[in-house]
Amino acid sequence: MYTDQDISNLVDRVQQLEHQSILPKQVPLPQYGILSKNFLTRAFSVWGLYFVANLLISIVIIFIAILLGLVLGISSTDWLGPILGRVPIS
Repeated sequence: MYTDQDISNLVDRVQQLEHQSILPKQVPLPQYGILSKNFLTRAFSVWGLYFVANLLISIVIIFIAILLGLVLGISSTDWLGPILGRVPIS
């Protein structure tokens, strides 16, 4: 049914697969700036991520404040006036 050549090929293939399973797999890291070896690239990558996160959070907070202002019918000067009135100017 199977020839000696088929069995020899299968034995070689099994040995090759066993050898590959022993070796650790090299997983390449993604090419992100935060993983760079250059300090300035890492620093600006962190700053950029911080800036975008801060921008998104600020947009959400401003949107909620505008909605609350529209629903409650107050402007920002109405609720900021008493707060800023207590700040000493010197």
